[in-house]
Formats: sequence, C-alpha cells, structure tokens
Amino acid sequence: MEKRHIVVLTRTVIFNEDNELLVQHGLTSGTDFYRLPGGHVRFREKLEDCVVREIREETGLNVKADRLLWVRDFLDQFPNHSIEFFFLATIIGGRFKSTLEAESEFVFMTLARADLKRRIQMTEQKLAELNSLIHEVLEKHET
Repeated sequence: MEKRHIVVLTRTVIFNEDNELLVQHGLTSGTDFYRLPGGHVRFREKLEDCVVREIREETGLNVKADRLLWVRDFLDQFPNHSIEFFFLATIIGGRFKSTLEAESEFVFMTLARADLKRRIQMTEQKLAELNSLIHEVLEKHET
C-alpha cells in the first residue's frame, strides 16, 4: 500500500516601507516562477511561529504574523496533499538579505513590476484577494 502524506506550509504576504511585495523568484525546469515566501511547518510548531522562523531564515527579517488571510489546498498538483496557510505579516526588525535557496532568491517587487496574474501561482479568486489586500495596505500607507 502506498503511503500518503499531508504537507502543511505557511506563505506570507509582506510589504516593505516602499510598499513593495516580498516574493521568491526562481527557476524550475527552465520555468520562471514567483511565489510568496514561506515553508514547511515543523511538528508541534504553531503556524505563526513558522511564519516568523521561515522569513527570518530566508531573508534575515524579523516579522510579526498579523493575521491569517486564507487557506489553500493542493490536492492534485503534487504527489502529497498540501495545505498552505497564508498570513499577512509586518516587518519589525532585522536586515534584509536575499538568500539563495536552491534555484531561487527573495526579492521585493514594486506592485507595477509584480504583475500578479502572470507571475504568482494562485487561483483567480486568491489573486483578487491579494490585489484587494495590496490596495488596502497602500491606502493605509498613503494616509
């Protein structure tokens, strides 16, 4: 009997002081991709703690997990059932360094450059929610 696993990950929406979105940029099998930063939840680790740990490890930034935005299931895209928890987080310290992870790097992208629909791998509904969140954050920063 084939053993099946459930993989639990966090992904994080983070803006810097210039309202740029943090994304992971890389190449997989020659395909250019962008995704929100994050990673695997460890056994007995709280989701918010995973957000903080992954962002610190990947970027050198200290963040505070503000709130859960949405949850996404991947049932057929990968060999295992994958569940991703997307959080909004705020930078509270640290120093940004774009660490290379396998064939990818972490970069802040201006929203004009971050053509979300074309670049970030998400459903139409989640892209719309992310776009709405971006406008909400921009309005707060402009006031």
